[in-house]
Amino acid sequence: MNKTGDGVQQLFTNARGHKEGRIYPDFISKKSHDRIIADAKYKPKDNIRNPDYFQVLSYMFRFDAKKGYYCYPEPEELKSETADSQRLFLNQGSTYEHNVEKRNDIYIKKCGLLIPNTVGNYDAFRRAMKESEANFRSRLLH
Repeated sequence: MNKTGDGVQQLFTNARGHKEGRIYPDFISKKSHDRIIADAKYKPKDNIRNPDYFQVLSYMFRFDAKKGYYCYPEPEELKSETADSQRLFLNQGSTYEHNVEKRNDIYIKKCGLLIPNTVGNYDAFRRAMKESEANFRSRLLH
């Protein structure tokens, strides 16, 4: 709700107490001890790139979250190729020190919502979407 300012969060507070860096995460879980951040991208998975990763990582860093999710629409014809969500583990170390390795505790998971596009009518679309949403929720939780 960027236009109304509802749900706004700030990245920073300066020395005078002024808040700066307005952000609008799509989802912040209520559990502070195991926080989850999710961001919806209304573009194909292959178009999710560095600026998108930086965005969700900044949200995760700001809210001390170790799990982040990208949710995106998935065309029905790609269902078999992308049935499993892609989990990307954050690296630690530096190429300068030759010690880069993945962290097992911080990751971003790409999770597509299958959009049925081969159904014949609205009722069939609604049924297919309900099934797709249930599968999506299940994959988010595992």
